[in-house]
Amino acid sequence: MPVSTETETDSATVLADLELSRSLTIQWAVVGTMGVGVALGAFSAIYQLATGETASYVPISGGVEWWIGPLTALAVIALTIAIIVPHEWLHGLAIRYYGGEPRYGVGLAHFVLPYAYATTDHRFSRNEFVVVALTPLIVVTLIGVPLMVIFEWGWLALPLAANAGGAVGDLWMAMVLLGYPSHVQAEDHTTGIRILGRPGDEPRDLPMTRAAWDALVGAAVVTIGTLVVLSLGGLFVLDAIGAESFTAGTPGTPTFLFEYVNTPEEISVSVGSGVLVLGALLGLCYSFVRSYLRVRTPAPWEGA
Repeated sequence: MPVSTETETDSATVLADLELSRSLTIQWAVVGTMGVGVALGAFSAIYQLATGETASYVPISGGVEWWIGPLTALAVIALTIAIIVPHEWLHGLAIRYYGGEPRYGVGLAHFVLPYAYATTDHRFSRNEFVVVALTPLIVVTLIGVPLMVIFEWGWLALPLAANAGGAVGDLWMAMVLLGYPSHVQAEDHTTGIRILGRPGDEPRDLPMTRAAWDALVGAAVVTIGTLVVLSLGGLFVLDAIGAESFTAGTPGTPTFLFEYVNTPEEISVSVGSGVLVLGALLGLCYSFVRSYLRVRTPAPWEGA
């Protein structure tokens, strides 16, 4: 994944050329997906606490007959995608603030993860690059949450959550750079970063950071896998055996995993917060196992 060289570039040693590997791409995808779900729950809870109302994720009223479902789905997709523009624009503003000229584009990493980007040929200090990376997450959240609450726009929880989940790559790059001394410099490119500094500059050993990333990846895989198995597999299996109802866990508590109801009027599936609890617990177990079995100390960016 990362490749260290001994070449000199403009009097600075290239410490690492980091590219987005297939393994790391998959990790970003699963962590970002779980991040959207967790952030959506958090922003919805903030909205409910502040207004006393339940957040409605699309600004569409009922009474439009049979096409309310497809229209709602399109609105959800539109709200999720719409946040990409201000997200990348804010990256660009931060790039300009530090003297760079932003370029924008879209791509598909390893046929797994679609992405949009704002990049530049400008070389940043470590702290400048961290600011550029985190500006969209911080600014959109600080502006969007008050707007959501003041104007009672519950639907804003969705693009805010998409912005937070989509920032997983920005957080990863900030995490990598903060492991290096503050005097290093960084050059951005479409699918990675080049880190430059003095000969002998090495990233600090950050075992807790690596363990936290392992825990996030494990939790994301378990959570998403459990949701798919329960929502799809559970529905088909229980329907095939003719079950009228099935409940795993206690509704209204953190142990609630899944509930299936099949009546002449409806077939419904509910997935509870226990899925997140299960994901968190197994994610921690995965992190401990990874730490125990690790025969070398990888850098905090490693996607193995």
